[in-house]
Amino acid sequence: MRNPAGTTKMTKIKAIYKKEMLDLLRDKKTLIMMVVVPLLLYPLIMMGSMLFGSAIASSMQSDEYHIAVVDDAADSGINGYDGAALRKLLADTEDELEYHLIIEEIPSGECAGALGAETIDAYIEVAAPDAADDGRNVLTIYYLSSKSASETAADMIADKLELYKKQTSRQILTALGVENPDVLLEPVTVAFDDQSANEERVGRLLGMMLPMLMVTSILMGAFYAAVDATAGEKERGTLETLLTLPVGNDELITGKFFAVSTVAVASAVLNLVSMLLMSIYFYAVIQTEDAQKLHINLTDFIPALLIVLLCTVAFALFISAVTMCVTTFARSFKEANNYATPLMLVVMFASFVTFVPNIEFTGLLAAMPVVNISLLISSILVFEYDFSVIMIVLATNIVYAAIAILLLIRLYDSEEMMFGEGDTSIQIFTSRKEIRGGGVPTMSDAVLVVATALLLLLYVGSVVQAKFMLWGLFITQLLIIGVPLLAVWYTKRDVRETFSLRLPKPVWVLGAVLAETGCYMLVLVVSLVLGRLFPQDIQTVNETMDHILGGAGFVPALLVIALAPAVCEEALFRGYFFSAAEKRLRPAAAILIGGAVFGIYHLSFVKFFTTGILGILFCYVVYRTKSILLTSLMHFLNNAVSVVAIFYPERMQRLLPVLFQESLDVGEALVLVIAGTVCMAGGLFLCTRTSKERMSAG
Repeated sequence: MRNPAGTTKMTKIKAIYKKEMLDLLRDKKTLIMMVVVPLLLYPLIMMGSMLFGSAIASSMQSDEYHIAVVDDAADSGINGYDGAALRKLLADTEDELEYHLIIEEIPSGECAGALGAETIDAYIEVAAPDAADDGRNVLTIYYLSSKSASETAADMIADKLELYKKQTSRQILTALGVENPDVLLEPVTVAFDDQSANEERVGRLLGMMLPMLMVTSILMGAFYAAVDATAGEKERGTLETLLTLPVGNDELITGKFFAVSTVAVASAVLNLVSMLLMSIYFYAVIQTEDAQKLHINLTDFIPALLIVLLCTVAFALFISAVTMCVTTFARSFKEANNYATPLMLVVMFASFVTFVPNIEFTGLLAAMPVVNISLLISSILVFEYDFSVIMIVLATNIVYAAIAILLLIRLYDSEEMMFGEGDTSIQIFTSRKEIRGGGVPTMSDAVLVVATALLLLLYVGSVVQAKFMLWGLFITQLLIIGVPLLAVWYTKRDVRETFSLRLPKPVWVLGAVLAETGCYMLVLVVSLVLGRLFPQDIQTVNETMDHILGGAGFVPALLVIALAPAVCEEALFRGYFFSAAEKRLRPAAAILIGGAVFGIYHLSFVKFFTTGILGILFCYVVYRTKSILLTSLMHFLNNAVSVVAIFYPERMQRLLPVLFQESLDVGEALVLVIAGTVCMAGGLFLCTRTSKERMSAG
């Protein structure tokens, strides 16, 4: 028998799904992105770009370019130089190159002016030989790289001069009595024989382009549907009506999610079909022009395309859920565009991984969002079937989608998130006279401040660190704390509340030290594992640190590397950003996002995970205690251990030999994990406030 409650739940989801699909199919933007773009626009763009490129190449080949030859100072006859022969070869339009170079007779002193005035496109100057040139004439091509015609003419002249060099060499060797000068000019013939099947060669080309196009099409298809289902409901004022219906948030979100996913999957399928039709068309054209040029069996691609389609559907589920999470923060279509733009850039950038040469598609990469589907499509199209990797890609995308849906349901549970007005605006761009003081920053301000700090780190911090090394790092830390302090002053936020400035209890200090010790053990295990997978990243981080510390003493290093980040980075991440995130989001979401942002800030793939774990722990401690002083202490201790290990390696190796091991066996890793978990759990227990303390703090 069917569960009546389950039947009712499914009926509600179907009703929501039907309602959302009708709304989406009535929307012109959705239909355009889902149907018109893949079936009409993409083929037109591909054909147009190929025709346009062919026309440009043909035009450049047939256009006339005006040049001049200056050889007044050249020694005719030296090593076979013949000015008349050179001019004849340059002007020849019927050789293998078929260039159209018109030689203008211009006095040598006027060529530079003529080039600047663009009356000629380029000119050649033949200088007399000197000792440095071993008795050879030197031919210099003068051109303007800022002008496409001049640059093209210079390239053509260079090609012609290659022919002239061979012609001159052949004449010299013949004059010396060499019967077969071509053997001396080209003593070795190099040939290539590609052993890859035609299907593999075509698959490799498709595998480089198709992932980016597929990922982009899925993202665009999901974006407009997600905006309409989330921010669009708020902008139209229909969300309140939906939430008053006898439908749970999980049913509402599930119905909306299936509708957005349907559009995303349909867009992906139509794009795949469109690209296949275009590929078949180009194949037919090639076969018509030259039947012997390329023979491929199209049926060989059917299993690969079926796997690509299956994995693409799973990826579409993930992208749909993530896009809905992002657009839920917006109250209008315009605001949703602003929020989704960074997501699009990140996703599109990750899809470029297929252009990275010699990248190995490992299990770890198979678990990375966007990267996994891009590499999978690339490998499948060259018929590399690793079913364990395929299952990882499928499973991880489904798991990521489920996590995003759960987060979306939590967001819809928050009235402040769905209907709040004051916590979404960017007050930094508001006149200070109009700002009402107090409270913590808005989430929009927090994102803007962190983005500004990250840009300063990239464009200013990298420069001052390269020039001033350790003290450049200190200047960078001052910039990092300066941005939130300036933002707090301008927007009149409550300093104590924004930066969680609360004196900790002694037992919390003990708990913080214990939790940091345990987390350090866990992070050490993670770091060693990632170091074996990505040794180059670890080496780069170590080399950068050695360069920054070059010639510095222990005390300055401790102050800059341990104390400064414990103050400056904590003020930005656990203070300004987390106070805004905690007010706007659910605690779990705020803690996880706070940790992820802290990991991204360190600009290293390996450190993203290690510092991300630390960031999550620090956010949790601040959430429980409302005291950033505790996380500043934890941050200082974490960095101080590294500084001491660098300056006093022998003592630290005797005290903590595990810090200097390049790998751990299973037993050692298990001991560290168990000990770290126990220490961290005990420390967090001591930091946890009672209900009475929580109420008094509120």
